[in-house]
Amino acid sequence: MRGLTVVVACVAMVSAGCATVVSGSAASAPISTGQADESSPGVRWMNRWCGAGKLLVTAGETNPVPTTTGDAAVLKREFLQMTSRLAGVLDAVLSDLRALRPAPVPGLDSSISKIIEGLVEARGELGTAHDEVEAADPMTVEAYTAGVKRFGRSMNGLATAQNAMNRIDIPDELKDAGQSASNCD
Repeated sequence: MRGLTVVVACVAMVSAGCATVVSGSAASAPISTGQADESSPGVRWMNRWCGAGKLLVTAGETNPVPTTTGDAAVLKREFLQMTSRLAGVLDAVLSDLRALRPAPVPGLDSSISKIIEGLVEARGELGTAHDEVEAADPMTVEAYTAGVKRFGRSMNGLATAQNAMNRIDIPDELKDAGQSASNCD
């Protein structure tokens, strides 16, 4: 299942952008660069930002091993399990990312919106792929192939999200706050 390998790679690449150190400066009053407490807006924001990245990493690390069976029922069940799990992860990530707006510093909201747009596109294609394969009765090569192709199209949304994530310039003040955020270890 080439599509499964592709999603693992894409999820890893998207989440890697979360851990990339970038330079930048805040356009507003700085958040304390000292030991931030867990209740500060910057620490809470970074905790959620890093948490969303961890969810994406977890999705990549827990993907099932592709099957080599020719049994249509097994292929269908595994495809449905994989797409359900990935859809659940994307739903959780989208919830976290939506809660990041408004950001505690100006300039991040439009970038976060672009990430969300890409993930919404990926989630929509993934959900449709799942539904189409689930509706196939009996499971046919054509139905399975169509589901895998639609699954592959969901990668376009992940690529959009990855590109937006790679362009985010996290200000130093938030990077400093991230050192006190439990999800940013």
